Amino acid sequence: MAMARIRHLTLLAALTLAGALALPSPASASSTQISIFEDSAVFLGLTERDPDAALGEARALGADAIRMYVSWRRASFSPAQYTVPRTFDPADAYDPLYNWGPYDQLVRRARAHGLKVIVSIGPAMPYWGSREPRRCPHPVGNKVKNGLSCYWKPDPVLFGKFVKAVATRYRGQVAFYSLWNEPNLENYLLPQRMKTSAGIVDMGGKQLRELFIAGYRAIRAADRPRAKKVLFGETSAISSPRDTLFSALCLNRRGRPYKGAIKRLQGCSRPKMLPIAGLAVHPYNRSALGTVFSTSKTRASMPMGYLSRADRLLALAEKYKRVPKKRGIYITEFGFQSRPANARGLSPEGQAQALNEADRLFYDDKRIKSTAQFELYDVPDVGSLDIFNTGLRQQDGVAKPALAAWRLPLVVTRRRSNRVEVWGQVRPASKRVRAVVEAARKTGGPFRRLKRVRTNRAGYFRFELRRAGAARLHYRVRWNGHASRVAKAGRKIRYRKG
Repeated sequence: MAMARIRHLTLLAALTLAGALALPSPASASSTQISIFEDSAVFLGLTERDPDAALGEARALGADAIRMYVSWRRASFSPAQYTVPRTFDPADAYDPLYNWGPYDQLVRRARAHGLKVIVSIGPAMPYWGSREPRRCPHPVGNKVKNGLSCYWKPDPVLFGKFVKAVATRYRGQVAFYSLWNEPNLENYLLPQRMKTSAGIVDMGGKQLRELFIAGYRAIRAADRPRAKKVLFGETSAISSPRDTLFSALCLNRRGRPYKGAIKRLQGCSRPKMLPIAGLAVHPYNRSALGTVFSTSKTRASMPMGYLSRADRLLALAEKYKRVPKKRGIYITEFGFQSRPANARGLSPEGQAQALNEADRLFYDDKRIKSTAQFELYDVPDVGSLDIFNTGLRQQDGVAKPALAAWRLPLVVTRRRSNRVEVWGQVRPASKRVRAVVEAARKTGGPFRRLKRVRTNRAGYFRFELRRAGAARLHYRVRWNGHASRVAKAGRKIRYRKG
């Protein structure tokens, strides 16, 4: 972002005399959230880009951790075979037929850059990992996935063996584990529903519970210190995630315990507490479009503006002793699509603003323990609406405005014409630092220092400015040679009702 020349104007005196009133963080806010970055293709060395340089940039931008997605299919031997290969032991982390190479390298590189590793284990799976392998491959929607893809009825026993191998392989090197990916979508887990004489059985939720229990037990056996760090869910925001999660927790769509015959069919005759470390979610709006102010027409979805539904879900799960108390919400995948990579995406400037506004929204929820950014680079599939292009850089590597915005989030909220809240984060900071907030009277005008702020240990700052015309000013924050996007006062950001 170009830096305006500094001039000695009366604006400086006016801003200084007006005073910037420091505000404590609200009691409900979560001001110690970790920042998670994911770009599996690049980080795993599956593209022409340098994975080590990409990880270094993610760290320099302020990422605390990376999400490493371990594909059961990709790592396994002979995934198109219908039975477990006789020469292969899926529970043995050191079986030479396992393909750990890209994952081993990513763990080493991430740790060398000071990044924590969150291991997400899930589909696609080898054919032999299904309880009905001859259903693989299978249609998903109107398409048949590529020849090695399978998402049909994963076998919990075999999945547990794979998780044991992963946990053994990376024991002592993982901050969190997470099991399966977007289980509420037919793209990643089938079947989703089953008709019975007693009613509809939510197979997605039933299978998720079985997979979580098997995976948790495997992690407890192979990496016991991390048994209390296993995340549950990884649900997509659309396609009724609340229903899937409720059923996995042996609760009906209203969040009440199952009764009658359906209770047995859901596998909930004797429901037990799931020892989850937290609930992992992907709170995109549909197709990663829109903003924090976008509305949802369905009550079972959990996009960003309605993530309070996840709070209420956990509260009900605690009430009925389905999960331990005081478990947090972990956003492990998130972002916004932008043009021109996606013709329906936000403008580049709109993407930058939306990222900051989402951070401000999540900051106010004390249950949220992490935020996330999916993709550093847009992917080279221009025009496809099925491919997310949520990167901070274009396909050619040119930085979008979102890159600076992600590094230094800034949101200004209008209280009145002469009163605003200025909120931000110095994301690369790992301790308390001092940053400079500047203001200008108009677009393209010169910026002058408004206030030197001191962040908390997670890099957050927040203060209130009262002065004539405060809501008409343009704001930015500078730190360590970097500048944020220019922000103007907007409406209050909060969860939507419903």
